[in-house]
Amino acid sequence: MDQTPANLVSVIIPARDEAGSIGSLISSIKKSLTGLPHEIIVVDDGSKDRTGEIARGNGTVIVSHEKNLGKGAAMKAGVQHARGNIIVFLDGDGAHDPRDILGVIAPVLRGEADFVIGSRALPQSEVPFSPLTRRLSNNLASFVISVIISFLLPLATLFKCPLKYIKVTDCTSGFRAITKRGWQKLDLRSQGFEIETEMIYEAARSKLTITEAPISCNWDSQLSRLSIFKDGMRTLSLLAGRLMGNIGRR
Repeated sequence: MDQTPANLVSVIIPARDEAGSIGSLISSIKKSLTGLPHEIIVVDDGSKDRTGEIARGNGTVIVSHEKNLGKGAAMKAGVQHARGNIIVFLDGDGAHDPRDILGVIAPVLRGEADFVIGSRALPQSEVPFSPLTRRLSNNLASFVISVIISFLLPLATLFKCPLKYIKVTDCTSGFRAITKRGWQKLDLRSQGFEIETEMIYEAARSKLTITEAPISCNWDSQLSRLSIFKDGMRTLSLLAGRLMGNIGRR
């Protein structure tokens, strides 16, 4: 008989060469989730430093990739090992504050949402440093995905998805929560950073309830491996292909 608590939270951390931050991040997660059933899964995505060794020493579940397969691949590998009904994704570079996890999962625990994006762009969000280029590119990308899932997706599916405006303010946030059941409905194909936007598209296509929660963030432009142009073009290409695929299946 399965003894897994119904409210078990699986925190998945895709990590590559994060030896400098992974230990303190794990400790902060454990402290923040004291009293709430949880597990921490670190996906060591081809690190060349001691990321996996440090994470293992902190009592987490370790999934190791011999070579770097990409953030999307790491996220999917982590879910394969997750036992919880609530899945939280958190970046491994220390940019996110684990104290925000409770706020991000709160709409799920209350049954108000299936998918929650931790947003750095809401009025209540605390982001002391925000690189202008990344902020502007994220705002533009978030507006584009909002238009796609609100208007183009319903048209592509002959209104099998409801025609209503779904505002997304931070489509590239790596801090998010989703129910296990909701995740299983997503047809995710990307292996890289574009999975973050693809998740939003797929959540809308699967008619999941999407919301956002404010988070704080140490958004240091030197920490991110995201390429604004390259990953942006990959994401646009992916979304265009998904829309065309939906039209083809009508």
